[in-house]
Amino acid sequence: MFEEDSLTAIIFAEDPLSRHGLAAILDPEPAIVTFLAESPAQLTQDKVGSANVLVWDTGWDFSASDSAEVWETITDLAEDGLPVIAILPDGEAPGIIRQMGLAGLLSRSVKAGQLRAALYAAAEGLSVTDPALTTPFWIPSTQSLPPIPEPHTPRELEVLALLAEGLTNRAIGVQLGITENTAKFHVQAVLSKLGVSSRTEAVVQATRLGLLTL
Repeated sequence: MFEEDSLTAIIFAEDPLSRHGLAAILDPEPAIVTFLAESPAQLTQDKVGSANVLVWDTGWDFSASDSAEVWETITDLAEDGLPVIAILPDGEAPGIIRQMGLAGLLSRSVKAGQLRAALYAAAEGLSVTDPALTTPFWIPSTQSLPPIPEPHTPRELEVLALLAEGLTNRAIGVQLGITENTAKFHVQAVLSKLGVSSRTEAVVQATRLGLLTL
């Protein structure tokens, strides 16, 4: 909880223009105090501990990003109870971000007033999502073709190959020289992009799509 007349927000964006642009949007609101961070290393406990909410700009091309350190840091902060609002490029599918337990998903076209309102709502424990980023509960009969899977990063393809060998998350981490949590995140990304819920289904689907040769 926070005092009604003040809110502390961290703006995390690797792109300096996005970082300072978001700060400028929030600056006219005197009740919002902002801190800027450009890398996971700057999300230190002393800074995060004083924050009510974190705004994460995912970049101009999130689907091409393979920054496991960023994803792992954001996931850990969300699991520790810090409300995180992710800002996605217009037209970007939320994909794996939906599984990170974030407080909100907004598009880059969000208006200043909407962003400020979203920060207060998230700080109060509410979930805020741009309607354009929600998945409909029904699909028109005219759209019978299956969706095209999101492209996998080189790291995800490595993880997929190790999944086919039956390796656990810990074993995958050892094999690739990454932490078990990072391996787990990549596995979840693979499952999400393939539209499946289990490792076995992932291997079967990837084989059908020609991503694996068994």
